[in-house]
Parts: sequence; C-alpha cells; structure tokens
Amino acid sequence: MISALLCAAPAGAHVSIQPKTAAANGSQEYTIRVPTEKDVPTTMVRLVFPEGFEALRFRPAPGWKYEVERDATGRIAAVTWSGSTIGRDEYELFQFMARSRKPGTYKIEAYQTYAGGEVVGWVNPAEPKPAPQVTITAAAAQREGGAADPFANGQARPEGGAAADKETLIAAPGVPLWLGGGALLVAALSLVVALSAARRARLAA
Repeated sequence: MISALLCAAPAGAHVSIQPKTAAANGSQEYTIRVPTEKDVPTTMVRLVFPEGFEALRFRPAPGWKYEVERDATGRIAAVTWSGSTIGRDEYELFQFMARSRKPGTYKIEAYQTYAGGEVVGWVNPAEPKPAPQVTITAAAAQREGGAADPFANGQARPEGGAAADKETLIAAPGVPLWLGGGALLVAALSLVVALSAARRARLAA
C-alpha cells in the first residue's frame, strides 16, 4: 500500500486539467493545475491548443498576466502566463473557457519554465511528462431511459407538468382537433333546442 502511494505521488504532481471529459458544442470551464517540482520556482506557463479545441476566454489569475497567440485564421492557438512565480511546494491554477465541436481526445501541450530558463514540456500522450488531455463526447440526444427528448434542440418545454404535456399532445400536428370543435357545436345546438322548447311552452300556457 505504501509503495503504491509513493509511486502515485509524482503523477499527482504533473501539470493536469479538470474536467477531463466534456460534451461537444457546449462551452466548458477548464482548470489547469501547475505544481512546481524543482527547487527553483516556476516563472512561466504556456499552453498550446490543438486544432478543433477552441479556447474562448481566460480568467485572470491573481498576480499573473497572460498573452494569447492566434493563428492565420484568428483562432487562439496558445496562451502564456507570466509575471509571477510558483514556489517549491506550491501550485497554481489557471482557468479558461473552451469548446469542441467534434468528439475525440484533445492533447493540450504545456510548457513550464523555471527560474534559470529550464523549460519542461508536458507534451506526451502518456508517461513520461504526459500532456493534459480532454475527451470530448457526443452531445446527448436522448433523455434518460432512452426516449428521445423533443425539446433537446433548445425549444422551451411548456410548464405545468403532465397537464401541459397533454395540451402539447393535443395541439401537435396529426391529432384530430375537429373532435373538440364538433363537441362544442353539438352542445350549442342542444342549448338552442332547449331554449326553443321552453319558449313554446310559455306561449302555450
């Protein structure tokens, strides 16, 4: 047990990202955790975003400034945080919003610069020096239980629970609405006949 914990400790100190999974098309807030693993402080952190992974906004980190890099299409291709330090036995959190339109696994390359100029690249798919990775899943098209959700496209669901659902069903295309209109017509005719009979009865008296 102790040996397993000791082996797991270095992996836990790697540059990592949370959450590790997200749904396609929706914007998601991500947190990059950067610990310092050397006796000198970290002075700069750079992320390189892969094609298909769209960085949208960045949350200011106290004491740090950030600079974005864009490619020829205007897409944010990388971001660099600098201006502060992460000391030994410390870690820092950097947050940003991003989205991906296609399911898949996206590897975000991270470069950690230490005082003195040494750069450690977290760029590999697995150990050693694994890069932060995010798995994008297909957007859910069905409700729990497997039934298709007619409001999954963003259409507002009527309020009122089952009664509202019943109204929606009645108003849906293909349902014979003339049944309700016919019932109203029959009721109106019955009322006219009853009033005529009552009038005749009064005249006969």
